[in-house]
Order: sequence, then structure tokens, then C-alpha cells
Amino acid sequence: MNSVYDFRVMRVLRRQLNLTLHEVARRSGLTYPTVEAVETNKTQPSLKTLDAIAGALGLSASDLVRLAERRLVQRRKAEPTQAALSRRKDTGIENCRIAQFDKGKVIRVTATAGQTVHVMGLHENVHEFCYVLSGHVDLHVEEKTYHLGPDETILFDGLLDHSYLQREAGEYVTVHIPKDIRVIERLLDAQVESVKAD
Repeated sequence: MNSVYDFRVMRVLRRQLNLTLHEVARRSGLTYPTVEAVETNKTQPSLKTLDAIAGALGLSASDLVRLAERRLVQRRKAEPTQAALSRRKDTGIENCRIAQFDKGKVIRVTATAGQTVHVMGLHENVHEFCYVLSGHVDLHVEEKTYHLGPDETILFDGLLDHSYLQREAGEYVTVHIPKDIRVIERLLDAQVESVKAD
């Protein structure tokens, strides 16, 4: 089947819920062959079929389609960030290399002591994770400062005004996870469990 959708994601979601194909078929009111054909990409399902399967998995049909549009494995090369993506008042954009996955981003920052990175122009409505690889960084979020060293991590609302001050030369990685993707955390957890099981 040649489709932009990959419904093998259903298997990941099923395993997370400890459901068999038979149980999904029963819950959805569909036949086993129908559910199996959708999960293995042997057929292009109707909206009615997708709605029934999504309901059995505790999702909306639109969430299931959105997940099927995403590939469980995506690979990107981080590239220097284009200044056009940031706002004029942003600083330190030249220190950033970015890999974009739909609305999510992975940003690697390399800075020398004393450099500030304040690139709010790269942010959408996201949760931001930061992992310090080397050196020491001060993260300023609104009115508070967090001192971070190697192997320290932090999670915060990426829409809050924030900046990083490199106290000692080093590198850190930030990850932007869109808030509007309601099932992304479950999907990522399920991927890890699926890899362990296989």
C-alpha cells in the first residue's frame, strides 16, 4: 500500500494498553481481519473505521490520523539556525544548531563563557527540556535563575521568557515538545517499551 499514513502506530498504542487485535476488534465493533488489515497497512481505512478503532484505543480519530502521519523513527541532521527564524531582539542564534521534527525541535548550543542565548523567536507553544552536556549554564526563567552543570536537566514551559548564560564554556541540548500533541508522551513511552519487548 502506498500511503502517507502508517497505521502500524496502532500496535504501539495497543501494547501500551495491553490489548490484543481481537480485543480492539471487539471494542470497536469491527472484525478482526479489518483491524489487522488497518494495523498492517494492507488497506486504506474509511473515516468510520478509523473512528471506531480510535475509540477502542481511547483516542479521537484525528489523533490517530495525526499519529499515523508521523513516523516512529525520524532522522534529521542539525543545521545552523537561520537568523530569519528568530526575532530581531534574539541573541546567540549563531550558537545554535537545530533539527526540526514537525513542530518539535532539538537544538544543540555551543557557547563560550559569558555568551548569552535568548532565542524566543524559535519558540512556539512548547515544553522545553534542557540537558547540559558540559560547562556550567545559568538558565533565567522569568524572575528566577537556575544554575545547571554537566548532566543536569530541567523542564519548563517554553513560552515563559527565558535565556541561557554560559558561565563556563560548554554545550547543552534543548528539546521543544509541542503542548498540542496530546499523546506524544504516551507514544514515546510505548516506543521504548516496544523496543524492550522485541
